[in-house]
Amino acid sequence: MNTPKTASFEGNIDNRIIDQTSQTFRRIILLSILIVFSTIIIQWWIKRRQHRLRHSGKCLLLCGIKNSGKTLLFNRLTTGIEKRPFYSMSTNHGVMTLDDFSIDRLIERVHVIEIPHHIRRHQHDLYAYKTSAKAIIFVIDSTSIEKDIKYVSDYLYNILHEEYFREQRLPLLIFCNKQDLNTHDYDQESIRCLLEEELTKKRKISNNNDIGRLGKETFEFDDVKDIRIEFVEGSALDTRKKFIDKHYENDSENDSASHLLKVHQWIARIWFK
Repeated sequence: MNTPKTASFEGNIDNRIIDQTSQTFRRIILLSILIVFSTIIIQWWIKRRQHRLRHSGKCLLLCGIKNSGKTLLFNRLTTGIEKRPFYSMSTNHGVMTLDDFSIDRLIERVHVIEIPHHIRRHQHDLYAYKTSAKAIIFVIDSTSIEKDIKYVSDYLYNILHEEYFREQRLPLLIFCNKQDLNTHDYDQESIRCLLEEELTKKRKISNNNDIGRLGKETFEFDDVKDIRIEFVEGSALDTRKKFIDKHYENDSENDSASHLLKVHQWIARIWFK
């Protein structure tokens, strides 16, 4: 008489054991997945941190608003090839081989980082790589500077305002790009004046004199002492490449032979000093 009840009772116990085993197994699988995922994230973070620490204070940053020619300049510097760029949505990393025949050390490898321009993110991206910078090239499209002056000056203001750059006295090259396409006669001097006028307005609106000379109403680049600023003009489209040589430095004929020669010379002065 008790046999069916005993069998039913044993069956219930077996079902409970199976359910508990199944739940334990599912928990183990879930926990394993979480451990694997966490390990991947931690390894990625460690690798990224090691990469930044390895290149801390040794990199050349390329900045500027979109369509200024940053990616084309990045390709020219890192590959020597004129690649027609697409709009870059992510940070580009590459290595530039810098040659100098004027000293015994013939080759220097320069890590180049291109910072993409997003209206809402460029300041964050610039902040993320600021400690990697040894020097900065700020690229300007000379053909659209009048139309884009607000965006260009806002971005440039963020660079000049950045405390870390000022503490390190970073060199800053403002590269007036696309001079071969410029039909509006905006050379580096006129672009410099436009930027000074716009930055003067920005200082007055923000009521902040933390860039330029304290107490002076107008902003001038010559008044900035904690960032070493230079202007050059040229074009990243020029495919002729010249090595840096001390014999070219005072030779105006050779100086005009390459649209990027002045950029190469500026980089060489920073890395070979």
